[in-house]
Amino acid sequence: MNQIKRNPWRLAVLFSLLGIAISVYLTYHHYLVLQVGFTGRSLCNINSYLNCDMILGSRYASIYKIPLAGLGLIYYLYLFFALIYARFAQDLPPRVLALPYIFSVFSVILSVALACISFFILQSFCVFCTSLYFVNIALALCMKKIFSPLSTKQIFQLIPWGKSLAYFSIIFVFGIVILYSGHRQFAKEPSDSMVRQYVAKFFSQPSTPIDISGRPYWGNSNASVVIVEFSDFECPACRIASLNLKPLLGDFKDNMKFVFMHYPLDSSCNPNMPRPLHDYACSSAFGAVCAHKQGEFWKYHDEAFRKQPKLDYDSLVGIAKKLKLNVEDFKKCLNAPETKEAVLKDLEEGTKLGVQGTPALYINGRPMPYWSSKKILTAIMKQFKQNPKEN
Repeated sequence: MNQIKRNPWRLAVLFSLLGIAISVYLTYHHYLVLQVGFTGRSLCNINSYLNCDMILGSRYASIYKIPLAGLGLIYYLYLFFALIYARFAQDLPPRVLALPYIFSVFSVILSVALACISFFILQSFCVFCTSLYFVNIALALCMKKIFSPLSTKQIFQLIPWGKSLAYFSIIFVFGIVILYSGHRQFAKEPSDSMVRQYVAKFFSQPSTPIDISGRPYWGNSNASVVIVEFSDFECPACRIASLNLKPLLGDFKDNMKFVFMHYPLDSSCNPNMPRPLHDYACSSAFGAVCAHKQGEFWKYHDEAFRKQPKLDYDSLVGIAKKLKLNVEDFKKCLNAPETKEAVLKDLEEGTKLGVQGTPALYINGRPMPYWSSKKILTAIMKQFKQNPKEN
């Protein structure tokens, strides 16, 4: 090794590898939350406070649909390869690490901002995310030690912009390819043998009755197969479900009844939420109840999910105007006690079933978390059709 300071270099390599490992897990779990919502306890979901899902499912977890954890993965990969390359550099300190050092400083600033969002806005603690905050601080300190006693300004002046940006571009493209490939792999339909396993597991579950009287629905009102979705208009995974469930179930619309029920992840109306998560989930649920009273629930449903996450009071009134509802009645309905009572009844049904998050899908009273898979849904619906006794 050249004269690069060995101990901080070795520590930086170690921490960059740790960052890569944690980012891979968080990126995977981010896509899992978006695909199937909050599915219960997991390595990342311990309780209402120690809960990565609350953070990974929030609007702060991604930029233009790219998970922050994935961008973090690109950063750690870039830093790792820069550190390896620096081992063979001839200059002291190695100029190739100057731009990564600047990135490490920004990563600490970003970590502080994300920590504030986590603790003060989402009020949930993600063990893995917080571990990355400490990794970023450690990396910044190691990088500073490598360049000691140079100041940040002097380090900035060392940056070989052409080479550094070229290296970063290569890693960035490589990282995006990894994210895209991982997403495609994750979204891939399960094999036939896995479908059979999922279907067998589904039908082995006990069926719990759900009170669906008066709730909005589409499909056949007299169908023996009833699909109930507990949803939240501000939930990213619910938006995905809203765009995909109808097409997935289109072939069976004459043989089933699809019912929508509210489960807003908002402590202002949901007693099961110890702290806020989705600021407008309750008010947008109230708006849906009011639209349902005027016979336009499904149009409201589609428009609200299109506007996500812009669902403040003015936006809800804007939806009512667009749908040509009686706006004055809509406004009065939003604050009416019976409107909140309607949402609370849905919440009570969800609580009885053990709903922990959204979207939560139940087919004839049995939980069905794999709502995004056409193969699994089709197999379950076909079995109901072939074996009416399963109902």
